Amino acid sequence: MPEVAIHWKETVFAIINFAILAFGLYALLWKPFLKMLDDRKAKISESLCAAEAASEEAKATKAALQAEIAKARAQADSVLTAAQQHSEETRREILAQAKLEAQRLTEKAKAEIQREKEAALLQIKQEVAALAVAAATRILKDEMNDDLQKKLTDKYIQEVGRVQ
Repeated sequence: MPEVAIHWKETVFAIINFAILAFGLYALLWKPFLKMLDDRKAKISESLCAAEAASEEAKATKAALQAEIAKARAQADSVLTAAQQHSEETRREILAQAKLEAQRLTEKAKAEIQREKEAALLQIKQEVAALAVAAATRILKDEMNDDLQKKLTDKYIQEVGRVQ
């Protein structure tokens, strides 16, 4: 079998070359690669933090908007309720005024009717009195007897009774 000879010079030279190559790769490639990975990791971490902060801010804004919407709805409801109460109060006042006006007009009409009735009765009484005087004058011109006088008196009483 052939003998294997180790060449120490070449082996040491290969080890030194390998060490220089490893150090060169480490310094020129591995460190920048690790730095690039760390920078990327930091950037991703910052982006996640920013996204989380934005999400929290969006949630806070959403909550504030919902609170504002609820407040606006409550104000709208209170304004609507106040308007309904005001309109109901106004309606009641208008109805009360209308009832008072109707009652006043009814009382005025009744009073007017009563005055006209009294005036008509007074006029009828005056006419009846004038007719009675005229009849009495005519009767007095003619000869009066007891039967005629009784008849005329009864007739006059009946006419006055029908008039009233």
